[in-house]
Order: sequence, then structure tokens, then C-alpha cells
Amino acid sequence: MRNIMIALVLAVAGTQSAADIAWNVKELTTGSVMVMQDRLGATTHVKRDSNDELHRFDVFAGTGADAAYLGSYKVNSRGDIVETAAIDGAVTRYAPHRCNRSVGTCHFTVIHSDGFREARSRVTEETRKGLRYWEYGLDGLLNEGALTLDANGTAQNGWKRAAGQPKLKSRRVSLALR
Repeated sequence: MRNIMIALVLAVAGTQSAADIAWNVKELTTGSVMVMQDRLGATTHVKRDSNDELHRFDVFAGTGADAAYLGSYKVNSRGDIVETAAIDGAVTRYAPHRCNRSVGTCHFTVIHSDGFREARSRVTEETRKGLRYWEYGLDGLLNEGALTLDANGTAQNGWKRAAGQPKLKSRRVSLALR
């Protein structure tokens, strides 16, 4: 009986831990806008459409009417990226997803637009105010970063670094819900 209770406690704790870094994208309605700022400039994310399983966002360099379209991405209901599309139409898929909101070590496959399949893993730790991650690919560490999250799991600020590069800090400067 004691082992069953321990297993139940661990299962519930694991579920709560994973939910703590989820991005509740269902709270964002079509037309909601999020603007992130870093030293390279502003990036605008606009929620375009959704169903029960997938939510699509368009990404623009800059803000306002002059913002240039960069592409789009789709996330599942937890905020894990399942697909990105570049401005030239090249689509990259992540199977089962990119593991960006999964606590612990998570393995996934990047399916590039040319069909090349690349095995990757991501290690994500829950922190007091968000998450910290390391992503590994064929050549070892590819990138790392950290995010501070609001109560909805939306990024507030953070940093990322590609292997061998300096940190790039970002912060959310606005979130307009419709």
C-alpha cells in the first residue's frame, strides 16, 4: 500500500510540475498580439487560428503596419511547437513536438523541409519563475536558455544562446488579448 501511495504522489507531482511550465494558448483568442524585444529589435507574434489541438501564430519583424512577415509556427495546447513555416514556405515539423514545455529529458525528431530527419533531445528544468533548457543535436549542445513565465505560461523575459555565441536577452513588452 505504501508503494502505491508513493507512486500516486509522484505521478501527481510530475503532472503538476509539467503543467507549471505549460503555455495555456487557449486563453489567447484569434488576433491576440504578443511583442518580444531583444537587442536585435522587436518581434510580433499574432495568433491567427486554432482548433482543439493546434494553435497557429504568425511572426513579424518589428511592430505595427510596417512589420515584415517572417513566417509562422503551430503549437499544441501545452505550447509545444509542432511545426514552423519560413517566409519562403519551407515547413519544418517536430515529432512528436519540440519539447519546449516538457519537464525533464525529452527526445524529438526534426523533420526538415527537404525530408532530412534529425534526432534531438531537450533537457528542461522548472525554475522558481519559469524554466531553463539545453537542446542537443547531432553535434552536441545546440542552444540553451531560460524563460520567466507569467501565470498563463506566456514568456515574460528570458535569454537564449546558440552554442559558442553570446546570450541574447529578450523581454515581453506587450501582450494584447482580444
